[in-house]
Amino acid sequence: MTRTSLMQPLSLPLSLALIVGAAFSLPAQADTQVVTFNVLNASATLTTPFNNGDNLRLNTLVTTAVGSLLQSITFTVDASATSFSGAAVWEVGTATGIGPRLVGVNLDIFDASNALVASDTFAGTLAGFATSTFASTVIGPGTYRLVATGTGVRDSSLDVTVSFVPEPGAYALMLAGLGVVGLMARRRRA
Repeated sequence: MTRTSLMQPLSLPLSLALIVGAAFSLPAQADTQVVTFNVLNASATLTTPFNNGDNLRLNTLVTTAVGSLLQSITFTVDASATSFSGAAVWEVGTATGIGPRLVGVNLDIFDASNALVASDTFAGTLAGFATSTFASTVIGPGTYRLVATGTGVRDSSLDVTVSFVPEPGAYALMLAGLGVVGLMARRRRA
């Protein structure tokens, strides 16, 4: 009975395919950068660029003022993050009740030349909370600005998350690469 070694060297194409597959499937440690505002009108600039898998969070809780909300966050994106998606939730309460009530919320992302890249889509309300989403949007490396507007009728509570991911095509490429690796391994066994 002949015993074969499990540690046979891989062929060059198979080795390259495994390396490329690993590069797409193992993103760097994801980071979440959180910006917290406790006033209606505020801005912040984040200096650390967002990479593939990173998240931007805007947390707003204003209990000392009412009126127009205008908040902005300037941020940069590196080449590994080629698209983003996001979601927001805020308290709307009832018109005559107590507790937070933030209305007319709009979220936009602009590029460095102030061109609109994406705007949120209102999803609806449930149990005193309103939600909206950013559809998956292609983005390139550069500087961007998230702008939140609305009206704080009473206390204002708003949470926004933007997640940076590789373009969906990158996942298709990774799956195709894994398929090729599987076919090559199968051929090799035959």
